Amino acid sequence: LISYFYYTVVMAPISILFLGNNTGYSNQVKTALETAGYNLTLNGDLVISAAYGKKLPPGGLNLHPSLLPAYRGATPVPHQILDGISESGITIIKMTGEFDAGPIVAQQTVPVRPDDTSLDLLNRCFAAGSHLLIKILPTYLNNKITLKPQPAKSPTPYCKRFTKQDGFIAWEEFKRGADERRVRALFPWPGVWTTMPNGKILKLLPKNMYQLEGKQPITRKQFEAGYKNLL
Repeated sequence: LISYFYYTVVMAPISILFLGNNTGYSNQVKTALETAGYNLTLNGDLVISAAYGKKLPPGGLNLHPSLLPAYRGATPVPHQILDGISESGITIIKMTGEFDAGPIVAQQTVPVRPDDTSLDLLNRCFAAGSHLLIKILPTYLNNKITLKPQPAKSPTPYCKRFTKQDGFIAWEEFKRGADERRVRALFPWPGVWTTMPNGKILKLLPKNMYQLEGKQPITRKQFEAGYKNLL
């Protein structure tokens, strides 16, 4: 359970257009704004986005799950796990015409745990972002925050969207042992998967679990017992 501590909003009422992707982690931000007393409407004075995934007009605020300028792009969290970094974060920026390149309003670090999946880290980053947003928003709206410009170039490659094929590994690679970090980074999407010699799709899940198409997840031991002849 995530408990929130909210700062009292002491200013003239403002309406907000919140845009997210309707996931649990994105909706944390929406819930935080509502609980803090902000009026969420389709005709808001200020746009605030969290994991929306589409380009928006300049001027609004965006919550990005990395310590910008590092890991710009649509998939920063999986790439951070793939890179094996120990510290992620949440950055609130004022949006400009370029993705994730606007001036920084506020930042907070978030540790990356050794067993984190992308979903785990997304949840923690946006939980931290919810707290941070409610904390700084009154000050920001009163023009009392000095924005920090980002450098033109990011120190890391742009994090492009994944396709389903990005999760594929050959059967021989699976038999040798799949990269556990990759399994965590690509969970839940696109997932790491392979095609068995019998043509069936096998998904590799975190915590050394496996799932045949149309079946419930099973342990490695259960899988080996049932398909010993293919290994």
